[in-house]
Amino acid sequence: MSYDLEVYGRVSLTAKELAKVVSSVRGLKATVDRRAQTISSIVHKRGRAAAFELDGPNLLEPEDIPEEWTEAAGSTVLYSIHVPYAVQSDGGFSFRVDERDLAAATAFAARLAERIDGTVIDSQTVEPREPEPAPEPEPPRPRFLHLRWYRLLDDRNDQDLAAIYLRTAREFFRPGVPSRFGTHEPFQGRFPRDDDALFDTMYRESCYIGTLILAGKPIEHGTIDGWTNDLSRRTQTIGLKFELDRLVKLKALGAVESFVVALAERTGSFFAFAEVSTRRYGTAQPSMDVKLDDPWSGLPTDPQWLTWFGPEYAELVAPHLDPARTTATARGTLLRWTEHPAEAEELRALSGDPWIPADYRGVFDPAIDERCRRAAAVMPASLRYPAAGSPQALRIEAHYARARDVQARAGARPGEGRR
Repeated sequence: MSYDLEVYGRVSLTAKELAKVVSSVRGLKATVDRRAQTISSIVHKRGRAAAFELDGPNLLEPEDIPEEWTEAAGSTVLYSIHVPYAVQSDGGFSFRVDERDLAAATAFAARLAERIDGTVIDSQTVEPREPEPAPEPEPPRPRFLHLRWYRLLDDRNDQDLAAIYLRTAREFFRPGVPSRFGTHEPFQGRFPRDDDALFDTMYRESCYIGTLILAGKPIEHGTIDGWTNDLSRRTQTIGLKFELDRLVKLKALGAVESFVVALAERTGSFFAFAEVSTRRYGTAQPSMDVKLDDPWSGLPTDPQWLTWFGPEYAELVAPHLDPARTTATARGTLLRWTEHPAEAEELRALSGDPWIPADYRGVFDPAIDERCRRAAAVMPASLRYPAAGSPQALRIEAHYARARDVQARAGARPGEGRR
């Protein structure tokens, strides 16, 4: 056991130079081992008793200096001084340092610190620094399951979309049944207080150009687009968002595929997907810039866990899909990458990059925003605006003309029909 002093500094002294520092302290003498070029002993001149031991210089790296010893920062060498404890018997055994030895060691340490531009650290008198508490691990970011279905409005006047949705959710995916619903907050409808007929009626009567909003656990947010819209869009969307962990607790993930397919088939969707990500808002499907000449952007930038293609789309993409991961029905094709819900990073490793040729995907600049600036070069012809004067264009125009008349008779504000 010993009483230890540490001298941190910036100068490495030879044994001869250290001996001079020792002799500068009154009553001390150093013996130099010339062969080893080290200090072999430091003694009191009177009595020749050993005073203390000296180690060093030892070279230092910055990480060798304890953080709490800020006064030693920048030091490059370390000298260690050890004053042995003596065993004393006074009715028992105790260990005490000789006061003369400690005084000599302290004086030498101070002289050495001056010589090497350093500082003395007495570890016996330094309060131990409380260790920094380990940082709390960041909680994992929640993952979300985004579900979307897309279909064309064209000249159809499908006011039964909400009824189809509710019936399909009750049959295939109970978490998709909202506990609250309406066109604005506070929501007007509530299950099970209200019957399913109110859900249908509210959509038919209040969602001509508006949106039916779905809410209530486990649904974080949901929407059903209105049953008609202006010609600049033509696409109609159903969207749902869930926290994935909630669906895991409900043991509902196994029903997602059947729900996606059933609703896609019953609504005549040309495209649908189930996407898993840590993004609360937005998906890999870019939104369209309203200035574009096409109502549909194209396929998403990244692969998604489940992807549904209507008949026209399925025919186009078939050469680029792995048959082992697809399931075809009379009304479309489902692509499923993994059995478990997987994010884009994992799916890219399976699918390659890109997962579908670039011509099938919309063009956008993520440095600006996530809006599609140019529609995909390859998509079903039905997803493009029909040529002016074509029979399909005339039917669509007639449909919106009738819608505007209905709107005008209902006293709607001018300009809400077609932009």
